[in-house]
Amino acid sequence: MRVFSIDGHLYRVGMWLYNFMYLNILFILCCIPIITIFPALAALFGVVRQWRQRKEVAVFSQFKTMFIENWKQSYFVGILFTFISLVLVVDFLFINQMASPYKIIIYVATVFVSFLFVLSFLSIYPLMVNMITTFKRLCISSLQVGLYKIHLTIFCMIILGAWTILSLRFSFLIFFFFFSVSAYLIYWIADLKFAKLIPQESSES
Repeated sequence: MRVFSIDGHLYRVGMWLYNFMYLNILFILCCIPIITIFPALAALFGVVRQWRQRKEVAVFSQFKTMFIENWKQSYFVGILFTFISLVLVVDFLFINQMASPYKIIIYVATVFVSFLFVLSFLSIYPLMVNMITTFKRLCISSLQVGLYKIHLTIFCMIILGAWTILSLRFSFLIFFFFFSVSAYLIYWIADLKFAKLIPQESSES
């Protein structure tokens, strides 16, 4: 039957599941040393980028290439965003202890900043593997991409939230599919914006 042939639907679905599972496990293994989490994130999105461009990918070689190419910039991004996230957490803890009449205003402002932070974070790694630019420009562009067609970014957040809840409910998904599927979803949403925001020559680099 054609459905079981090498170009059949069942075979293609099986290959997609295998590739997602392989990439997910590879990413987790590369995160075990902890200090390699940031370049591993860049490599994860680098492989997903090739999938989105309809390219055949040797997952391990592409992962290794993107891991090495984005080593330095991924650390700058990872350290910056980790620092900001820690500051925001401390801010929320501090606000909860406040007895000021301006507490609600400060709280709303902090929530707004946190929202912008998430918008930028969801865009910065897809941008990193899509264009060669300076660290400063990368950070600015990530916020611009996050704000552009913001309804798409909010949709991405909602789907990611649902996917996270499902994966926590069925824990095997975390080990086999969670990170690779999450990266694909994030990149897919970002890719819908790149065509309008990024010059063609940059996206092809």
